[in-house]
Amino acid sequence: MPCASLKVETMAEPTILETNARGDLEIPAGVLGAGPHARFRLEQEGQTLRLVPETQRLWGTLSPEDRARGFHEWVARLPKRSGPAIPDEALRRENLYD
Repeated sequence: MPCASLKVETMAEPTILETNARGDLEIPAGVLGAGPHARFRLEQEGQTLRLVPETQRLWGTLSPEDRARGFHEWVARLPKRSGPAIPDEALRRENLYD
């Protein structure tokens, strides 16, 4: 799925990427061959992560049913709550501003 701002070429040598002090992975633009504001979708296939150029926003191409299914799958993957639940009393409008 080519993107107008994406230049695909084979790297002569592997590029080593390292996380910064915050744990973020920064990929130099030259490695991707992409122009400013290029968007990529991160896909996982087994143990492999792939950056796929995004020519359209993914949600814009899916049906409402597929978007809902994707949302529910995402929620199911969130970490489970380990602490106590917020009591209903704390969520009442009159108690929110105390």
